Amino acid sequence: MRMLRLTLIAAAAVALAGCAATAPAPATPAPSETPAASSSPPEPAEPETAEIVVDGGGFSLVDAEGSTTFTHVWVDEVAPAVAALTDAFGADPVMSLRDGSGGHYADFDLYTWGDFTLGDAVGLEGSRADYFLPSLVEVAAPEIEGVAVRSASGPTVGSPVSEVAAVAPLVQEGSNYRIDPVDPSLVPPTPGGETTDMVGLRADESDTTIVMLTAPVLSYYPF
Repeated sequence: MRMLRLTLIAAAAVALAGCAATAPAPATPAPSETPAASSSPPEPAEPETAEIVVDGGGFSLVDAEGSTTFTHVWVDEVAPAVAALTDAFGADPVMSLRDGSGGHYADFDLYTWGDFTLGDAVGLEGSRADYFLPSLVEVAAPEIEGVAVRSASGPTVGSPVSEVAAVAPLVQEGSNYRIDPVDPSLVPPTPGGETTDMVGLRADESDTTIVMLTAPVLSYYPF
C-alpha cells in the first residue's frame, strides 16, 4: 500500500509539472498608439494695402482686390488709423507737434511716414465733432513705401492740373483746387453759406502739376 501511495503521488506531481510547462504565457498588452499631433491650419495672411483713397470725409485703405480694409473719418480718434497706417507702410511714424498758436487752428500731433502725414487735433475745448479740423492728412508724393495715395476722383501728387480741372464739382482759387466734396450740393460755395469738407490739391508755381494733397479743406473759408 505504501508503495502504491508513493507511485500515485509521483504521478500527480509529474502531471502538475506538465500542466505548468504547457500553460500559455500571459499576453503582453500591445503598446498604446500615440495619436499624431493635429496640425492647425495656417492663419490667413492679412491683405496688403495697395492704395489709400482720400475723399472729403476721410480716407480708406484698399487692398489689391479693391476691398476696403480700413476707413478713418476725420472726427474719429486717430489711434486705430495710426496702427493701420503703420501696418500698411511697414514702419513706425515719426512724431512731432504743430503749434496752432491759438488761432483758428488747434495744436496737432503729427504722425509722419515719409511723405504722408496724419495730424490729430489736441487740446480741444469741445467735442471733436464740433471742430472743423479734428484730423487731417498731408501727402507730398503719389506713393509711400509702395502704397499709392490718391483722391477719390483719381488726381494725386504729380497729376497734371488739366486732369484736376476736368473733375466736377470743382472749387479753384489760384493754384489751389478742391474736389471730392462730402456734400456736392454745396459746391460751388456761397460766401456766408454752409460749407462742406473737400480734398485740396495744390499746384506748383507754374500751375501745371500737383505737388501736395491735403484733406479736409473747406469748400469756403469764412475766416
